[in-house]
Amino acid sequence: MKRIIRRRNTAGRKACFLLLLSLGLTLSSLQFSSQLTAAGIPVGTIKIAVHELNIKTDPVPSSLKDFVQLNMDKLSKEATFKSWKGAESQYYPLGPGTHGWLVNVMKDEQRIGYLIITAKNEGGYELSEYGAGNEGLPYSLSELRQLLVQEGLISSTYSGTLSLTPLYSPILPLWEVTISGKRLYINAAEPEILPWNYNKAESVLKMSATAVNLKFIAGDSKRTPQAIYRTAGTSDPFENLLWITAPKLPTISDNDFSAVLKTKENLVFQSAGRNDIVGGPLMISGYQLWRAESVTGETGPKNTNKLYAVVGRDGKRFVPLSLLQQYGTLHEVIESQ
Repeated sequence: MKRIIRRRNTAGRKACFLLLLSLGLTLSSLQFSSQLTAAGIPVGTIKIAVHELNIKTDPVPSSLKDFVQLNMDKLSKEATFKSWKGAESQYYPLGPGTHGWLVNVMKDEQRIGYLIITAKNEGGYELSEYGAGNEGLPYSLSELRQLLVQEGLISSTYSGTLSLTPLYSPILPLWEVTISGKRLYINAAEPEILPWNYNKAESVLKMSATAVNLKFIAGDSKRTPQAIYRTAGTSDPFENLLWITAPKLPTISDNDFSAVLKTKENLVFQSAGRNDIVGGPLMISGYQLWRAESVTGETGPKNTNKLYAVVGRDGKRFVPLSLLQQYGTLHEVIESQ
């Protein structure tokens, strides 16, 4: 709850920033379980368990389960993801047209992480995003409920049914929520209602679907995640807005990014004129490199390292660096004099 209040206290700063820069996702219906709410309980203490939702979905391909388990096993060897060892996975298709899945990592009936998996047109799957933690992750139902209460859209004792659809546009996790016939689109990473209508959402998703394969490195080589590097700086791009005055950095390769970030400490990703459709700006406060394994007879792009940048609140999200540079630009954080 404190995080929600803190974000709302910074709304003025964000509004000014958005004005200055002109900052200009379907699973079948999910239901809030009325059994999870109790009249009179303060909204900050309400917990909504994803695994107790009534979800109708198509069977998950065994190849997808194998791909997810392989990546969970690899990640569980790193300290941040060690709780993933022996964890279970729950699958929620994202769509329409994005050919992706939200996978919640569950242990002892608690959500301890997530992955977003995308099917590639040429076959196989790609790890599009991931993160670990008990809170502060995209697609948090408790944070969504808090936002809806704060905006006066539901009461703190609400126990009815909402039409809730998780969507994904590259870099931007989304909720589509229908309340009393009114359709809303909500940023599912930093909960806030977006000024979108149905046509706007459709255009964003259509653009994402046509570009979905552009962000992937060709081939499907075996890669092993290395230790995570984190900077000592903030994860909030609004704490120091001087990066606005910094020129965009040239494109940085996955192999060179570690040296650049260690030199500059923090970087900011933004997409001028369309931050609303990518969830920007985002502070880059670390990275995890997935190192390609040498395979006999494998050459070219199939034997390529891949780097995931640490972005978002408290550095909980891991997003491909190639995706950030495809949809926006990187800027150095300039220290105030």
